[in-house]
Amino acid sequence: MLGRPLRAALAATLILVLGMTGQGSAAPTGDGRGLLGILDLATQTQIDDLFASEDPATLSSDPGTTHFGPFESETTDSGTCGPDWAADHVFRFFTVKLVSQGVAGLNTYRVIEKFKKGTFTTFDSLSPGACDSSDGTPPGVVTAGITGTFQGYLVMTVTSDTFHPDATCPFPCFATGDFLLAAFGPAGPLTRTDTAYSFHYVADDQRSLVFHEWRNASCTRGGNHGDIASATAPLPLGSTEVMVCP
Repeated sequence: MLGRPLRAALAATLILVLGMTGQGSAAPTGDGRGLLGILDLATQTQIDDLFASEDPATLSSDPGTTHFGPFESETTDSGTCGPDWAADHVFRFFTVKLVSQGVAGLNTYRVIEKFKKGTFTTFDSLSPGACDSSDGTPPGVVTAGITGTFQGYLVMTVTSDTFHPDATCPFPCFATGDFLLAAFGPAGPLTRTDTAYSFHYVADDQRSLVFHEWRNASCTRGGNHGDIASATAPLPLGSTEVMVCP
């Protein structure tokens, strides 16, 4: 457990980092920008883990922020090659803040989604990081039944003329878009822009794997690192290596 002084320092750094997100594309392709002054990956991971695990109300105590959740969720998880590599069980939390008011009620909102107490169970699949070897981790495969834990967050901008402060995301709350549709109406999810994300996965049985930890992050959060892989293996025909971050 982190001591209070370190937590305070990380929280202060976190506020600066989250305030500098830019134009981005949806996960997992990243948002095309660098680390924004973060000294190293370990520091960035520590900040991201702190933010993901923090009570959503703690760093978002602004009375103009509306809190939603927890919403229990069962979903699947896609990797860098595209196909799903795992089934997830997680609890989703959302905070929504009005950023600006536009013409005819077309308002802009900042939405932060946190993923807490996440667990995953793998399928027989290419490993989640197989198609992105930019960090030096080679392509791999993962066998079915590998379990582990994860947490993470996603920062979005949504423009909509509708907002429902009593929105819910009933189980299985499969996708982020399910909540956005309930909160902002049909047009809201169409105007969604993801500006930053970070997910940290750790396998339970690390001895049976060649890589047991994967960090799936936008370029503003350091990009993808590591993998969850039972063995290294060449990419099959039809799979293409991608460079997620420039």
